[in-house]
Amino acid sequence: MGKIRSTLDIVMERTKGLSMSRDAKQDLRHKELADAARAAVQKYLDSRATLRDLSAELDSAGDDRPELLALVKGGLLDQLQVDGDNGRVLDALESLAGADRGTLEGRIRDCRARLDGEMLRQLEELKAGLETKGIRGRAVVPNLAASGSWRDTLSRARRVLADELGSLL
Repeated sequence: MGKIRSTLDIVMERTKGLSMSRDAKQDLRHKELADAARAAVQKYLDSRATLRDLSAELDSAGDDRPELLALVKGGLLDQLQVDGDNGRVLDALESLAGADRGTLEGRIRDCRARLDGEMLRQLEELKAGLETKGIRGRAVVPNLAASGSWRDTLSRARRVLADELGSLL
């Protein structure tokens, strides 16, 4: 009667002579660091971790600290909201990256001002479009949130803001 083997035993037997290339190991390490950075940023933003916890995680990375810090900064920049509260993100960037909060807030205000101008322009466009369809009056308020053009503009503004602030760090 044959021996019953687990799937793990079979996999281990078939792969015992295989090894990873240097590039594959580096790619795997980068992916692990990216996942760790994403998780750490999300915990911090969800208030399940403090700034001290985030800093401790960076400190525990050892030789990988610079790469992990860059990934955390990128993750924080991705979470910036042109039209929202960025307090926790700015706290982290100031503490971890040594960023000047006043400069960052000034850039965010500038971006919001540009976005406000674009919002007014798009609202007028939408209102004109409604008027051509015979819908007019003082009570008519176009639904900007439903506009694909506005969503694209907002997305583009977030990317530009993240790029601008990223260049300051």
